[in-house]
Amino acid sequence: MSVQRPGELVEPAAVLLECRDEDFAALLAKCDASAEEVLVVVNRYTAALFGRPDAAAPWSLRGMGDFGGSALDAGTSLIRRGRLKWATTGAKAPDEALVESLEIAVATKRMIQAWLKDVEAVTISSKGRAGEVPPDVGRRVAMQAAWRCQFAGCGKDLSTHFATGTKGNFSYLAHIVASSPEGPRGDSADSVRLASAEENVMLLCDECHRLIDRVAPAQYSAQALREMKASNVATVRRLLDSLEYPEVEPIMLVGNISGQVHHFSSRDTEQALLQAGLRQSRSRPEFFCRNGDVLHDPHSAGYWDSLFGGLRIDIPGLQRLLTGTGTNQPRPRLAVFPLHGTSILILGGRLIGDTGGVDVFQFHRDQVARNAGGQWAWPASGPEPDANKYGFLTLRPSFGEDEACLLVSLTYDITPDRLTEACFADGQLKLPTIKVTADRFGGDVIQHPKDLELFGAKLDEALRLLQDEWKVRRIHLFVGAPASSCFRVGQKMQARHQATFVCHETGTGRGSPFMQTIEILSDKVIGPSGQWIAF
Repeated sequence: MSVQRPGELVEPAAVLLECRDEDFAALLAKCDASAEEVLVVVNRYTAALFGRPDAAAPWSLRGMGDFGGSALDAGTSLIRRGRLKWATTGAKAPDEALVESLEIAVATKRMIQAWLKDVEAVTISSKGRAGEVPPDVGRRVAMQAAWRCQFAGCGKDLSTHFATGTKGNFSYLAHIVASSPEGPRGDSADSVRLASAEENVMLLCDECHRLIDRVAPAQYSAQALREMKASNVATVRRLLDSLEYPEVEPIMLVGNISGQVHHFSSRDTEQALLQAGLRQSRSRPEFFCRNGDVLHDPHSAGYWDSLFGGLRIDIPGLQRLLTGTGTNQPRPRLAVFPLHGTSILILGGRLIGDTGGVDVFQFHRDQVARNAGGQWAWPASGPEPDANKYGFLTLRPSFGEDEACLLVSLTYDITPDRLTEACFADGQLKLPTIKVTADRFGGDVIQHPKDLELFGAKLDEALRLLQDEWKVRRIHLFVGAPASSCFRVGQKMQARHQATFVCHETGTGRGSPFMQTIEILSDKVIGPSGQWIAF
């Protein structure tokens, strides 16, 4: 990084801009070993370190940050031999000072100790400032922060010593606008006025306090710290409010899709739940049919052999969770995060059903992953769908057949020519056929929880027609829909009054035909090779 400015005697150099005390000590030791001259430029609370090989060479910036006791100890040899120079500047950031205009002196240990004492006065210590934070203000700030460091991304517990578990107060009440006009972010008018103001005080750990006051004060403006505190207070309030939210058992129905393995983030799922007014009852979710090491190929016998091996363990485990077997507890409310192959999503929906409380989330591929809740959170701008968004068409009526086709076209339009020969041949539909659609096609068609409710209601209508009126006993299922919708299809299968559902998936390539995968009966699932698992 270049730090040279017009008119300076400073040349470009690689620099460490956020030096801790120990970093400064290491830099001084390096300069000492290389026989360099060293110049430390300080203001009232932070320091910049410059070096040069000899008196004729220009000074080069080497580091900027917290010069403390460790640096002083490391610089003792340089001080003793007169190689450590010292200069004071009124600049907010010492590296911005014009070096040639400074009064440079040979440093002494007493000179540096006096400066360190002044630094304590305007940063860590309360002496020399406008006054300590009143106890009642400190208590309110700590309560707002839930005794956690308010620096963004830190959140350290400041009521407990991490290594020993000892309880105590390990926090610092840090001023946003320094309580001394000469301190970091100090102001001739606001420093005194805001010295005891609650909105001007943050709860920080020692490291973060030193970072904003002595290591890199120029990088943290008063406005940036105000925004940081406001965000922290809002987050803490939201998390505490979530104690009133209903508890749910999270279930991850995720797997390898076309070679892409979903990256699971417990933070994303937890935040997605919080945004939906829910909280998870366990630290990690249950996983169902996790197949990250199996290449997705729904038309390969080996693929289903592998999946059925896992399902023989997962299905009984899921049933124990749903029935409360072993815990003597009622069925818990569930939150399902589905992202798997179509057939497995439908099977998962059939096993979990919709008779108990089930909240289903949709993975939004176009949403920025680093947002709160990641790609599992419902989009804040997602519109509530119109009541008539979903509908169904009868493409071919029933003439008394006991088989029929159900097409679910949400992501794309499933055309009849992509169906199996049993369903479509010689340009004609061979079986009664119903198509469920939305008012548009797209991978982002599911944007709101209400979408799943309306889609489910339309599925109910289609299934009533198929099973109650047409009396079909075998339904060929072709689904092109977002993951949550596929899961919803399975939820709508009625265990006690259910036809046999024959699932199909497409092959590779755009416009490829559908081929059969698994059959879901009322009491079991049958694989392509005849393997089966009872429910």
